[in-house]
Amino acid sequence: CLFLKEPENKGFVSWHQDGKYQGWEPYNFLTAWLAITDVTEKNGCMRMWPGSHKDNLKIHKDTYDQNNLLTRGQTVENVPFNETKPLLLKAGQLSLHHPKTVHSSGPNLSKKRRIGFAIQSYIATNVKQKIGKVFVQLARGKDFFKYHEHTTRPKERMNKKDILMRDRANKELQKILYKDASKIGKY
Repeated sequence: CLFLKEPENKGFVSWHQDGKYQGWEPYNFLTAWLAITDVTEKNGCMRMWPGSHKDNLKIHKDTYDQNNLLTRGQTVENVPFNETKPLLLKAGQLSLHHPKTVHSSGPNLSKKRRIGFAIQSYIATNVKQKIGKVFVQLARGKDFFKYHEHTTRPKERMNKKDILMRDRANKELQKILYKDASKIGKY
């Protein structure tokens, strides 16, 4: 998923935990976030709440804020900002975070585009999807649990079969991300 923030734009990502809405259990997975451009506080870097991954999942409120880049504007309230840390990255650097880590990112107040690529999620084979159906690609090793449908990597660009598979996977993912939601967000 590309997280693109145009220059001088109000788009932000509210405080949240990936594990709250992704439907994976146990929490034996992580999100990798690759900086495509330099990421600073001015252009909306991620902020993490250190140690928050050691607690249970927090209560999230769906806000559907028009500037929130999350699917439903899911937000953890009352995060102690003074305890959070900015993740400043140069283009090409990568951050990793646990699914229970509370994190967010602010708007891009700079004059340059900010781009990050979220790779969600690297899961161990013992992680099961509790809400819906997902499609995975095995990165290495063997899948002894067989919880998911495996897909192959595309072999060429814009192959019709691969595009149909991507569309099918996205529809299934939408069912997971919007489970129990009162409406569909714009992102």
